[in-house]
Amino acid sequence: MKTTGIVRRIDELGRVVIPKELRRTMHIKEGEEMEVFVAPDDTLVLKKYSALKALSDFSAEYAEILYKYTGHNCLVCDNDIFISCATDKSVYEGKRISKALENFLNARKASYIRSDAVFSVANEGIDYKDMAIAPLIVNGDVMGGIMLVGKTPVGESSLKLVEVAAGFLAKQIG
Repeated sequence: MKTTGIVRRIDELGRVVIPKELRRTMHIKEGEEMEVFVAPDDTLVLKKYSALKALSDFSAEYAEILYKYTGHNCLVCDNDIFISCATDKSVYEGKRISKALENFLNARKASYIRSDAVFSVANEGIDYKDMAIAPLIVNGDVMGGIMLVGKTPVGESSLKLVEVAAGFLAKQIG
């Protein structure tokens, strides 16, 4: 662990304020849930909670099934990182999603995207020209998304596949 040099007091209700600079750097938004861990050396660790990450094994199996059925990579992400994928695991899993993908998911609309321009799904600049994307919405909140992506056309029928998959994964969370 690296130190920030920031020290905060616990108030009378037992609360600690996470400094704005750290929240911005770590993409922690107001209202987000945090998970608390105690390390063996009695260190408290705060980690962003992802209900979708708790289903990573399940979502990975689902992604594999969609890959076998369609032949296109299936990616599952929460609001920050890729949770699972069917292929190229070392390229995606644990990597941050792009701002463009984050904005797209927050628009709350499933779409089939086919264009001459590329759409970057990850911050490392992994680009696709053809994809079907559906947001995962649980209790009115966007929890992430599922997508079928390809350098070759994935087809408009894939939009219905990702919508059904998003609905199914959302039911598992909620």
